Amino acid sequence: MKEQTLLATWGCLLHDLGKIVYRSGDSKENHSEAGYKKLKSSKLFEENKDILNCLRYHHGQLLKYGKIETNSPAYIAYIADNISASADRRKDCDEDTFGFSKTLAMAPIFKHLNGTHGNASILPSKMEGMLRLPVTDNQIFIEKYDYQNILRELMDDLKNIDVEESWTNSLLSILEGRLSTIPSSTSINESPDISLYDHLKITAAVGACISEYLLEKGISDYKTELLSKEKEFRSKKIFLLYSADFSGIQSFIYTVATADALRSLRSRSFFLELVMEHYIDEMLSACGVSRANVLYSGGGHCYLLLPNTEHCVEQIKAVNVMMNRWICSQFGIRLYLADGFTPCSADELTNTPAEKSPYRQIFRRVSSEISQKKMRRYSPSQIIKLNSDLSEGERECKVCGKTDKISDDGLCTWCGLFASLSTKIQNCDVYFVSDKKDKSDFSLPSLNGDIYYSLTYVEDARSRIRGGDIPIRIYTKNNLFSGLRYSTKLYVGDYAKDNRMEMLALDSKGVSRLAVCRMDVDNLGQAFVSGFEKKEGSEEEKQKFVTISRTAGFSRQMSLFFKCYINCVLSGEFENRGDLSVAIVYSGGDDVFLVGAWTDVLEAARRIQEAFTAFTCGSLTLSAGIKLFDDHYPIRQSALETELLEAEAKGFNGKNAVSLFEAGTNNVYHWEEFFSKVMDEKVGMLESFFNDEENQRGQSFLYKMLDLIRDRAEYEKNEKRMNIARFAYLLARMEPPKKSPQYGKYKEFSKKMYDWVLDEKERKELITAIYIYVYKNRTSKKE
Repeated sequence: MKEQTLLATWGCLLHDLGKIVYRSGDSKENHSEAGYKKLKSSKLFEENKDILNCLRYHHGQLLKYGKIETNSPAYIAYIADNISASADRRKDCDEDTFGFSKTLAMAPIFKHLNGTHGNASILPSKMEGMLRLPVTDNQIFIEKYDYQNILRELMDDLKNIDVEESWTNSLLSILEGRLSTIPSSTSINESPDISLYDHLKITAAVGACISEYLLEKGISDYKTELLSKEKEFRSKKIFLLYSADFSGIQSFIYTVATADALRSLRSRSFFLELVMEHYIDEMLSACGVSRANVLYSGGGHCYLLLPNTEHCVEQIKAVNVMMNRWICSQFGIRLYLADGFTPCSADELTNTPAEKSPYRQIFRRVSSEISQKKMRRYSPSQIIKLNSDLSEGERECKVCGKTDKISDDGLCTWCGLFASLSTKIQNCDVYFVSDKKDKSDFSLPSLNGDIYYSLTYVEDARSRIRGGDIPIRIYTKNNLFSGLRYSTKLYVGDYAKDNRMEMLALDSKGVSRLAVCRMDVDNLGQAFVSGFEKKEGSEEEKQKFVTISRTAGFSRQMSLFFKCYINCVLSGEFENRGDLSVAIVYSGGDDVFLVGAWTDVLEAARRIQEAFTAFTCGSLTLSAGIKLFDDHYPIRQSALETELLEAEAKGFNGKNAVSLFEAGTNNVYHWEEFFSKVMDEKVGMLESFFNDEENQRGQSFLYKMLDLIRDRAEYEKNEKRMNIARFAYLLARMEPPKKSPQYGKYKEFSKKMYDWVLDEKERKELITAIYIYVYKNRTSKKE
């Protein structure tokens, strides 16, 4: 990063520190002056006038008369804050109210997604990986002592870093941890759904792009360009919205069909996420900006805000070509990284004018670029190379089919690596990236040659730095080590009770079977592009909440749920439900792939669906497919078969559904119906009646009952009548003496059975319930 861009980035990230000071009651001055004085009291910043001026003069009236240089980064912070704030601040209702409330709690970013969803609030808390759901209580306030604690902890954290590029990601992590649950604006007239962290991050992204643009154009009078001619400047296309998207993720991950497949699957999944983060950092570094400019990363996809400079355009092309050449050489045509970018202005980013929906058009242009790239993947020379004959002595890998030098166990270099690294991937919490091959586990490409990744622990990383081994970057998994230079905190959904499928299967209740669950957010692409559009009103009113700040905040929360919070949902830390015997194969972006004990997979799906619905305030839904398998069944095939069930659920009326067991068997339900009517009511009734110690009826009785129920369904399908007498006779054979303690329970059971079997919808639910009950209560684990 150039020095000015670095200072502008830090100044933008810290420019609203005074809001915390003011709300804590430590100052009665305006928040610009309060933040300036508080930061100046820190030894780290007391002599750094450029950053201090970003805090003191980021408002126009103060900046206009401020005695600072005309090329001060404070002018960049001023206009970047205006751009970010104009994207944040939207009236929450039609009423005209005035004033601010220091105690105003933050609203979830999902409040205005796909409609308006109540008045839930978020409790102020440090972000430590624990899922905390919105609270539907209008009496939630952020008190003075909350801000005092936040301010004290934040200033303590800042003592551990320095104003250097190598500490920028640590600063981002510190701010995210402390400021994600407090509102950017406490105006009682505006929607408080943008966190102070998201506002600061977008401001820094905008500021870095402006800095790079000014430097390349040779503009030095920032006072005139950014203050006096602000309106004109905001119409210039000084930004690039950039996006990249992996093709072939499923074929890459689910190739594995060998023993110990679960470990290799998890390794492949994690590796692909790491490659995307590596690619993002290579792109950011080449363009001279920081991770503040990452708008979204997850599911093999990313959005970045980059400067529209000639240098940046050249670097974008160079980095993408470099990465795809490497991917092609290592993995053939299985993977491809398509990208696209489009120039845009500050007005477009803030959706101005709203009636023309310019913000939506930006994303459409980028999407079109990516689609075109996917249709023209390879150059003629690459195609010739891909179709060349095998080299002498090379064989095909038994896992991925790549022609390479194959080991004695039939694996290519990468497939062997994925199998051997699984334990490190799960247990290590630091990924040390350097230009030294010693101690490395694998390499990834860079414009300056290969760089090397070592999976290790924080103390080893600190020791290597003390010994003079300066890293290019460091990734920390699910933990913030704020005193560790060069570090970027990555969230990874990596929960696993066990990595052995046979051991997971043995944890099932009843029959020893695995279940695979594939879940996906319904209509996420539509929500991402137009989810904040209102359905009614003028075009301007409809577009009111469509802004880059909401897109970025929404994207970040989605990544947090599927990469971070899902771990505590499955481990039982959330609501103390107990851990589940499942393993995450993949979780990120908007989808989940789980494998585990079949009874625990059903519970895992329930927990995820309930938590996700509450987390998103009901603004989004999930659909899933769940299928049972023997633990020796090829997981590659199980993934494909479960995908059919997932598609069936997504094709169900209104989506928001789960499809079970076998595609085409009509075991598809909306979640509420499945949980309440199938699991709680009907499986609960079967367990209550048949699990009674004095009831000696065995599984054969239920099989006969199931045959009769299915026969009735078939008769009705063919518009025939069925004599219900056989069903009545079967139930009558179970009737105990009237004086028996079991008689009352029998009468209730018998009546319910009659009612359910005579109703088409209830009968469908009963069939599914009997399947589940029978599997849960088989006495032979291997039956």
